[in-house]
Amino acid sequence: MKKKIAIIGGGPSGLMAADILSGNGCNVTIYERKSTFGRKFLMAGRGGLNITHSENSFDFIKKYGVNANIFKTILDGFSPKDVRDWCEKLGEKTFIGSSGRVFPRSFKASPLLRAWLARLEKQKVIFKLNYDWQGWNQNNLVFKNNNEDIFVQADVTLLSLGGASWPKLGSDGSWVKIFKKQGLETSPLLPSNCGFVVEWSDIFSKRFEGKSLKSVTLSFNDRKLKGEFVITKNGVEGSSIYALSSFMREDINIKGYTELMLDLKPDLDFEEIQKRLQKPKSKLTMSNYLRKTLNLSDVAIGLLMELLGSKKLNNFTTKEITSSIKFYKLILKKTFAIDRAISTAGGVTFNSIDDNFMLINKENVFVAGEMLDWEAPTGGYLLQACLANGAYVANTIIKKFRL
Repeated sequence: MKKKIAIIGGGPSGLMAADILSGNGCNVTIYERKSTFGRKFLMAGRGGLNITHSENSFDFIKKYGVNANIFKTILDGFSPKDVRDWCEKLGEKTFIGSSGRVFPRSFKASPLLRAWLARLEKQKVIFKLNYDWQGWNQNNLVFKNNNEDIFVQADVTLLSLGGASWPKLGSDGSWVKIFKKQGLETSPLLPSNCGFVVEWSDIFSKRFEGKSLKSVTLSFNDRKLKGEFVITKNGVEGSSIYALSSFMREDINIKGYTELMLDLKPDLDFEEIQKRLQKPKSKLTMSNYLRKTLNLSDVAIGLLMELLGSKKLNNFTTKEITSSIKFYKLILKKTFAIDRAISTAGGVTFNSIDDNFMLINKENVFVAGEMLDWEAPTGGYLLQACLANGAYVANTIIKKFRL
């Protein structure tokens, strides 16, 4: 008799597990609390679905930090090439962008999701929408559907409930309370790939909100990268900030603040900037002088004014101005709220699951995806890990139960 497999959560990990399990003839039902599947998946694709990255495997694995060894095993079973092959089988050929990121040729998530769900339906996966998981009642899964409690028996359960970012899309971290009630170990959910609060002046905030600071170098401790980020009303965010966010968040947790160093003009060295600032200022305003002499952007000049003060800037020496350009110290007060983050850290600890990703204290209950305690930068690494994790758990279920 076929095992009844319940997958709770209709995001990438859950759908991938359902794909593999049903493709192997398993009896699979997916329970999703929202009225449609893959809402965060679709959101990720609004600006172009970055599904994985073409980076070499050695550097790729390093993106998972302290959990790199765990993810090496996962990605060995479902690599970036496997993701690209999987996309192509769903009718979506992929291409590598200039940054090494991998996208579907349509550049969208919706065609891929439609094809994916059609295949699951063809493989006789049962879809249960608007089923909000409430936990367990003895050995039964409990769901709330149209204000009615539904009790479900399953031989195997896979939880793929996401973290706590973008709660309107379905993943709000409410499962943590269920786990605590059951005595299951979790670590606090924290914002990852997030922005940070900076105490801008009203003048700077009103003028530069939404503007990008481009072609700068960001340094935090021994980590350095060249990129850009966006000025927000009360802080900073963007891909370069996200890449350093986990390290800066931890520093804030220790000290209550952190310092991000900026090089506002990385293509010119200290001496060259000093040399150019020796040129006569004539009747130019300081803003126009810096713009003309160094080709500094309005945002970069605004940051200098914010740091040194527009009136005082005229009284600083060329060396002091140069130091401010090359070693700009940005004070970050705290992360943006978790519901504004791209992803989350924290969740189900790896100590509480076995090598098959089954909960040690809950027989035949497996966990996959962002609800586990790991994090990775944007750029295809997040989605790749979720897809690969779903595939890994599906295959371990097949082996464990000889399905």
